[in-house]
Amino acid sequence: GDPWEPEPLPSNPAMGLFRLVSVVLVWSAVARAPPGINRAGVFRGPAVHASRGLSGLRGLRGESLQRKGLQMAAREVIAAPPSLEVYEAQLRDSIALEEGARTMSLPFQSEIKESDIKESERKQATEPKRKSRGKEPEMWLDDDSTEVTNTHRVTMGLVWGMSILLLTDAAQHMTGPMDSLLAPLVVGFTMLFADAFSGLFHWAVDNYGNLKTPIFGSIIHSFQGHHSAPWTITFRPFLNNVYKIARVVVPLMALVVATSIGSGLWAWQIAAVVFFNMQILGQEFHKLSHMIKTPPTISKLQNSGILLSKRKHLAHHTSPFEGHYCIVTGHMNPLLDRTRFFRRLERVVYELGGAEPNCWKLKPELKEAVLKGDYKNAL
Repeated sequence: GDPWEPEPLPSNPAMGLFRLVSVVLVWSAVARAPPGINRAGVFRGPAVHASRGLSGLRGLRGESLQRKGLQMAAREVIAAPPSLEVYEAQLRDSIALEEGARTMSLPFQSEIKESDIKESERKQATEPKRKSRGKEPEMWLDDDSTEVTNTHRVTMGLVWGMSILLLTDAAQHMTGPMDSLLAPLVVGFTMLFADAFSGLFHWAVDNYGNLKTPIFGSIIHSFQGHHSAPWTITFRPFLNNVYKIARVVVPLMALVVATSIGSGLWAWQIAAVVFFNMQILGQEFHKLSHMIKTPPTISKLQNSGILLSKRKHLAHHTSPFEGHYCIVTGHMNPLLDRTRFFRRLERVVYELGGAEPNCWKLKPELKEAVLKGDYKNAL
């Protein structure tokens, strides 16, 4: 079948949840990776045939031809034309290399012939290199930048401080072996819920509102602009990247602290810490899924399903951007997409207030199918 179709839920969700917990323990080290990692190879990387609008290694026949494609990819030339399509082609090539050059059946992709590769190689050798659009970030807010400020540091300091306070209070109120057994279940369930909520939030800001929307205007503007220049996120250091989410989390977490400290509601406190931190870290996992080059450890975490994988998230970056919204781990995408959860929600929103989501505007057939109740064809 088509690997870009929503994947089934993990056959062993308990083991998947256990692996998810491990990423929280190592994340502080990952987040402090050298700054050069974020920028190294951004909009540079494997480009077997980007100059002709081809991507990936699909259609390669025979081991020698596949090896030839890998050798060409390893040259890491900057390919023409300078556009979003080039970036996406390079990202797909990166996925193919990291997954061992397994065949990728991409939508809109044509069969690649040996003659195509030779022609692409000839053009890359003879044509002058053009400056790629993805070499620089593109901002959608006048006061936005990729710099880390004291405001960013203080905001995340508050989040981490309140997280420690809540977990300490929770630990003091856990008594007996049953609580110790229940705690991992709370963490696992909350992670699944956090992934689903990230999809709900992503769907909302992708499809409704604009810069003038109260409270969430800047987030909405950034998420919607992200589709036209997805490489911009890879230029952002950790604190800069997660700040827009963290500043919304701070007052909500403060409310939990004010109402739960000393209450003995340890399960609620643990769930709150996991949920809020996963929403913040989800934006960083999102960034990692857009990097052409990722450290080997990150690639292994992505390919094993602990972090959001490049392959799963790239499926979202196809107009009309109507699915694959979950960005913490992506584990909830199959369930939400196959049940047409977002199409049904869009119908409710439309019938209540008449607002059309952006995905309907990009693909009118979606609106027609949803309003007819034909969810099977609402793709």
